[in-house]
Amino acid sequence: MEIIKHLYLSNKETEQFKKAPCVIAMGTFDGLHKGHRDVIDAAAAYAHSHQLRLAVFTFSNHPYATIRPSAIPQSLLSQEEKLRMLKLWGVDLLIDIPFNKQLSLLSPESFLDKLKQFNFVCLVCGSNFSYGFHGSGNMESLSQYAEKHNIDLIVRPLLEYKNKAISSTRIRRAIADGNLRDAENMLGRFCSVQGIVHKGFQRGRTIGFPTANLYVNRNGSALPPSGVYVLQVRDGDKKYDGVGNLGMNPTFDDVVREVLEVHLFKCNEDLYGHVLEASFCRFLRNEKRFSSIEELKLQLKKDKAEALAWLSSQNREQ
Repeated sequence: MEIIKHLYLSNKETEQFKKAPCVIAMGTFDGLHKGHRDVIDAAAAYAHSHQLRLAVFTFSNHPYATIRPSAIPQSLLSQEEKLRMLKLWGVDLLIDIPFNKQLSLLSPESFLDKLKQFNFVCLVCGSNFSYGFHGSGNMESLSQYAEKHNIDLIVRPLLEYKNKAISSTRIRRAIADGNLRDAENMLGRFCSVQGIVHKGFQRGRTIGFPTANLYVNRNGSALPPSGVYVLQVRDGDKKYDGVGNLGMNPTFDDVVREVLEVHLFKCNEDLYGHVLEASFCRFLRNEKRFSSIEELKLQLKKDKAEALAWLSSQNREQ
């Protein structure tokens, strides 16, 4: 997948794009949820039938980073996971542009003229897509531009879940409320968080449950309530099942910030410094303070058994 990080192409780059026309799916695509997937799939179908490159235009940061920094929403996926998914979906060209003041001042027509450098013959977007200065570009202006320049335009209706449009805002709310099934049904996958494995107190290994500790930040990432969860974890190309405690580990009084303590099944590797993507599959129980290490060990064994049983049931259903 080719990635372009700016809209100011050299003459050489422009000439290269002239040789390979494309269809562009446009959107913020901040969550790559089912609605976003529908737009990209429509573009992919057009690209396949017309033998074109499949391109996606999006922003490498949330637009609020420029226009309302205090209101930047929590992330629904990491940039690394976003790139992995888009590549998996068959995207040939990702136009991944930082939203900045210069871009925000472009008129709707000027914005589309900038995209013309990529030699698109069709644009695809959702019916709520807006663009240009203060989001003043809408479906009417986009249709006029497409007609004027003899460009195909595909506008996808918003997908719904429980009679309401799927949106990143609804998904964040579902995750925060612990409604993992609703979040999964709107995302098309489990909600997840990414983190670097840090060295903790290494207590887990002394009781037979070694953990990889990921520091998390609720202001930056959409996270479910504190508790114990069945997890599926990605470490690069490797995948693991596991169980994890999200919170402050109340049994001990020396935890000073929220952490996701991940116990991976069938993993004996040293993971310090690794970047893990942990998906929350199922809630098991609330966090609690245990009166003794033995009581904690007994509960951890129950958690693992319940997690393995759930994972086994999912494998049977597939």
